[in-house]
Amino acid sequence: KANGFQKGFSSTTADSNADQALLYTGKAAMMVHGSWSYGIQTAQGGNFVKDGGLGWMNFPAVEGGKGDPSNTVGNPGQYLSISSKATAEAKETAKKFFSTTLVDDAEKEAWVKSGGVPVLKNSDSLFTGADAQFLKDMASIANGAKTFAQSWDQALSPTAAETLLDNIAKLFQLQVSPQQWVTAMNGVIGK
Repeated sequence: KANGFQKGFSSTTADSNADQALLYTGKAAMMVHGSWSYGIQTAQGGNFVKDGGLGWMNFPAVEGGKGDPSNTVGNPGQYLSISSKATAEAKETAKKFFSTTLVDDAEKEAWVKSGGVPVLKNSDSLFTGADAQFLKDMASIANGAKTFAQSWDQALSPTAAETLLDNIAKLFQLQVSPQQWVTAMNGVIGK
């Protein structure tokens, strides 16, 4: 209602990075997005990133809000897990792999070279070059978060995620109230 979105925003597709283009062409002042946006802005935005056109931050605190401003949400590109259904032997093999291979300097450097933050503490010394500040800031946000939650659409089943995304669109298009959105999502997760 405050006209915070461009006219026709619901037809701007993320799949083709049209949302990203609005930022690096100067047609949008800001965008709520994930760390993957940095790579898209760098690859497709010409000199936008190189010339200092891109800034980043955690979502700003809302005055009077109840949440902890250090909390963040996202999809760490570098996370590891062991299946709870794996055999005891397979779990031990995975743990050994995690504790040996991942601490190898070449492995850590490869993660950084790919644009990612290693899943190891104190990796900041590896952040060098043009992307250093971005990587340091992303690591700092993640490390400083009291809670780091995975994006809901990535954590849900495909069917539930589709319901979430459809309802988000309806909410922003003012087709449902916030309470109707909550009710629809509670229905998906069985509450």
